[in-house]
Amino acid sequence: MTYLGFTVFKDKLRDGSKRQTIRKLRKHPIVVGEKLYLYWHMRQKDCEKIAEATCTETFFITIQYYPAFPTTGDSPALRIDRHSLPSPWKDGRTLTDSEADDLARKDGFKDRWELGRMFFHMHEKSVDGNAIFQVIRW
Repeated sequence: MTYLGFTVFKDKLRDGSKRQTIRKLRKHPIVVGEKLYLYWHMRQKDCEKIAEATCTETFFITIQYYPAFPTTGDSPALRIDRHSLPSPWKDGRTLTDSEADDLARKDGFKDRWELGRMFFHMHEKSVDGNAIFQVIRW
């Protein structure tokens, strides 16, 4: 059983339109069939249990996001790669723009650019393509 805390997209979690989360890879990754307990503002005074769910799918991604493209400095750059464990660097593939947009929308974002900005803000040192994130669906 795994507890997942959320601080954004409360309405989407409640109405069921958000059925996925992207988290930094844990020591023991979440597996299909695992029971998930979804909480709003976990470990805070206004903590609230939103739902219980069962994990239906997981996969791994790396995100590279630069607010200003390193060579030109005038526009952002984004790349999302899908990987398999245990050797993620050998068999990854870059998501197409439509696949990346679909991934972002399932996570509650408007598009891949909004997801990239949020992850850069939350995990600045991890969106350089070297950190592995797990996509968890229920």
